[in-house]
Amino acid sequence: MKRMNSEKKTYHHLIRGIILIGFMLLLLKLLLTNNITLFIAPKMNGFIYVTLFIFLLVGVLLIFRGTSEENAHYDCDCQGEHYYPTSKIKSLFLYSIFIIPITTGLLFADHVLGSSVAKNRTLKLGADTQDLVNIHPAKKNGESSDQGRPDSTTSSSSAGMPEPLTQTEYTSLTSNLILSPSINVTDDTYVPMVNIIQENLEKMVGKTITIKGFIYREKNFFQDQIVIARYGITCCVADASVYGIMAKGKVASLPNDKWIQVTGTIDQTIFDGASIPIINIQDYKMIPIPKQPYVYDAGERIE
Repeated sequence: MKRMNSEKKTYHHLIRGIILIGFMLLLLKLLLTNNITLFIAPKMNGFIYVTLFIFLLVGVLLIFRGTSEENAHYDCDCQGEHYYPTSKIKSLFLYSIFIIPITTGLLFADHVLGSSVAKNRTLKLGADTQDLVNIHPAKKNGESSDQGRPDSTTSSSSAGMPEPLTQTEYTSLTSNLILSPSINVTDDTYVPMVNIIQENLEKMVGKTITIKGFIYREKNFFQDQIVIARYGITCCVADASVYGIMAKGKVASLPNDKWIQVTGTIDQTIFDGASIPIINIQDYKMIPIPKQPYVYDAGERIE
């Protein structure tokens, strides 16, 4: 490496080090509050721990370099040169791009996805089958729940990914739901249960179901129709899509995005040319946003 003279102030190193430490503190805050699950699936947490350590290490090195009394720095001998911003205005603009999101992330509450985002995502009314109604063009994503889960499978905590079901466990869960007079859709097996209800819709008609989610409406819905919706995440919120079951009842006055727990009976209806489940609402109650508003599709495990 060749030594090159530079009269540039080392505050660039100092600021960049502080920015990296800021990102590290933001990630640490999200991990400590468990709000990291509002942005990524729990299976990605290992990468966050590695990133946190790298940001801390490189940030400290840059701060030491920025506060060093040494007046020279070294070129990496690669083709071309690395330039710092040539004016304070350019420096302010460049570093503001990083400082603003760090500041807002540290100071303000984290946002939960709602109806405004759902309008631009895939809405899955039922299961991932050929009869599934995909209202918006987008990717598939998952959710999770835990009613009638086979005892042989260990369910995860609300902060973790559900364990994938084997084919045997999926078959057992299907049998349990078909034989049970009532269904309670919970988070750890949300996606498999919604799939099973769709796949065996004729056998599910008349059963009592309890499900919770946020209220969402399509433009062409009648006043008494809503979707009890949940965001399903595979890796992060960027690939989130909306799973849910349509419901009808005296819900015209209920605003979008409010969280609700609905109990009713399963029926079937035709929507956009496909047969889908619909809940005839018998009772409902408004509930607070759960600590983990999203659900995850863990898929199936090969035996």
